[in-house]
Amino acid sequence: MKQNDILSKEEFSNYYNPILKSYSDSFKTMVKPLDSINEFIYGNNDFKTVDKITLLAESSTDKYFNSLIFRTLGVREIIHCRESKEKLNILSTWNLITRSIRIIPTDFTISSIGSQGFLSIPIYKMDTSLQAFDFIRLHIWDDSINKYIDLKKCNNFSIHSHSFFAKSWIITGKIKNDRYDFLTNSLNSTHSFFEVVYNNSINEVNQHSSKAINKNINTELLKISEEIHFKNGYYEISPSSLHRSGHLNSPLASATFFSFTGKDGLGESFVIGPKDITQSEVNRKRSISPIYLLNKIDKQL
Repeated sequence: MKQNDILSKEEFSNYYNPILKSYSDSFKTMVKPLDSINEFIYGNNDFKTVDKITLLAESSTDKYFNSLIFRTLGVREIIHCRESKEKLNILSTWNLITRSIRIIPTDFTISSIGSQGFLSIPIYKMDTSLQAFDFIRLHIWDDSINKYIDLKKCNNFSIHSHSFFAKSWIITGKIKNDRYDFLTNSLNSTHSFFEVVYNNSINEVNQHSSKAINKNINTELLKISEEIHFKNGYYEISPSSLHRSGHLNSPLASATFFSFTGKDGLGESFVIGPKDITQSEVNRKRSISPIYLLNKIDKQL
């Protein structure tokens, strides 16, 4: 039996709050507290096999417990494979995560448009410190969500960096990832650095709206590579590294599991946009049901 086939009470307890943060506030009022769940799963034991925990969820009538368990097992597999450099079983993980979404009311799932034009569904957030920061989301690109997006604004401010190391696993479709470098105060400058400021009315894990403000640092953008990644592949982005990603699978959908972690170093998050724009506000559509897109991707898989 592999070490990852056993889930201890201590490890499950450590997952509980970061998993809970990925759900809406309504879900948190329905799911049982950690002590009660631990008693149900473990009793007087400190360990349980993943198979037995899965069977408990499949036989339980408590859909909130079941959703929490399926999501925990899926996220745990993502983190395990990321940290051990093992290949992620995309289909198995997809089935766990999507089961966690399907079995609860739609409004219990946080699902909104990200600034880069994809549907973003958080599934895990550990934010006790920058070094321990760990944020995992399901990203979906599809033509059907374009009606919620200002495509011009999205394109203008699509080149960006992250504070954290990022890794993206392709579930289905075709993902393009362009990498950039820059020269400041160049005679050929067409862009500038922008500071992104979020409003006060934001969700704990998905931003509601943001404003990009020009910092007046003239910049020449230099594209240094173009990458295309396919189903079962992955790509990584180092902290502070400029990139722009999107999908090339229209009219079909593309989807990824995307993770940020502070465990592999910290950097600077910034956005680069056209220098002649003073500021630009992005409002993100919230509460978009993902079920249609999950069904579409199931057919692709």
